[in-house]
Amino acid sequence: MKRVLASVCAAFLLLTAVPAMAGPVNIDGVFGGNGAGQEWDGAATYIIGNGGGTAYFKADTDFIYGAFDITGWTSAMGAASHGNLLGFGVWKVNGGYGGTGVEFQQATGQANWGNDGNSGTMNGLVSAWRINGSAPLGSIPGSLQAMDSFVTGHRVWEVMMPISTMGVSAGDTIWAVGGINYGGQPHWYPDYFPTGWNQYAPVKVEAGASVPDGGATLKLLGSALVGLGALRRKFRG
Repeated sequence: MKRVLASVCAAFLLLTAVPAMAGPVNIDGVFGGNGAGQEWDGAATYIIGNGGGTAYFKADTDFIYGAFDITGWTSAMGAASHGNLLGFGVWKVNGGYGGTGVEFQQATGQANWGNDGNSGTMNGLVSAWRINGSAPLGSIPGSLQAMDSFVTGHRVWEVMMPISTMGVSAGDTIWAVGGINYGGQPHWYPDYFPTGWNQYAPVKVEAGASVPDGGATLKLLGSALVGLGALRRKFRG
């Protein structure tokens, strides 16, 4: 009886305490902060230069996640501020720009990144998705997410980019770099990047999110319930 009850308890805990799947952040354009228990807790943190704000990064073997808390770009300036550009790129540590990597840019017009084409529109912004320093690909992958807002009184941009083409493994280090342009001024991150134009922000790659074996859990629960049924019949008989 004790063994059956233990099995029921174990199965119940597995089903209720472990989520089916959970991403590390919510891509909604609302910055969750970097405090205890918040979505960007533990992220690699870097200054966006020229008073731009702060950039936060997390990465696993499937995606890199970036949040840009752009405190200098106020809601009064609007999304179409002169020189508007949101740029985010990540590269293998031994590759540098133009090596193995992915890059995403959004703006009110493609001329903001050189007018060499675009991959479509997302959230009302013309967007460019690039792999290995290429010209913008013809479409944005369905697994890429990006959202921006001014709900905090200044601009926040959150991005989740697939990095499967980079072939990274848990424990690798990749480099993040990019520019946030507004008011006609560039704001590089990390802020020390312009020193030689090769000072990237290192981001450690963690293991991808695992999915609990729901089938095994259900089998455990089923066998436990069968055992309880047999005991019930025994005591009633």
